[in-house]
Amino acid sequence: MNQASAAFSFDAEEHRYTIAGREIPACSHVLSDGGLVNFQFVREDVLERKSELGREAHKACHLYNQGKKFTCDDQIRGYFHSWTEWCERMQFRAELSEYQMIGKVNEMEYGMQIDCMGQIRAEETIVELKIGAVLPHHGLQLAGYAAGLYHPTLKTPLGRFRQRKRIVVRLQEDGTLAKIHRFEAMSDFDVFAAALFVSHWRKQNIKSYKEKP
Repeated sequence: MNQASAAFSFDAEEHRYTIAGREIPACSHVLSDGGLVNFQFVREDVLERKSELGREAHKACHLYNQGKKFTCDDQIRGYFHSWTEWCERMQFRAELSEYQMIGKVNEMEYGMQIDCMGQIRAEETIVELKIGAVLPHHGLQLAGYAAGLYHPTLKTPLGRFRQRKRIVVRLQEDGTLAKIHRFEAMSDFDVFAAALFVSHWRKQNIKSYKEKP
């Protein structure tokens, strides 16, 4: 998929995006900066992905999405089987997997990493994979992905957001079929855009408050 994202660097340890040394807020951090979600929950999302279990589960699903052969570790075999069964049942094939880019809404940039995107019943769908709890802010995070991801004909963030479906697929440890959590509120775009504005405002002005005697 072609896209017009700016060249960027990503620090996996700090979960930080930069463009020419300038920090760009990560999509998940936009929600905590905007005061919508306690940073604790954002950190839990990041830690889930960075934990050995989360990292290996995502890696296995990513390799499957790419059609690569590999040996699956016993500790994540159930999660992996849950994903493959779901893909077969939904006839889902990932067109993008573990895809990083810089999105932009109202000329404000943010970094994002999409677990996968593909077609479900001829509808372009953004998919977030989870092995833990699914919470309301995941719908807002997916709204940022849906709005920011390039589309060949839809040029506005709102148009891209409206065109795409957003779901979290919760993988099951016992290998049973993964569960779908759909996010359909149209207001999610406005909420994300407002949080993004606040996040950028904070980064532009926080120095003034740090320097205040």
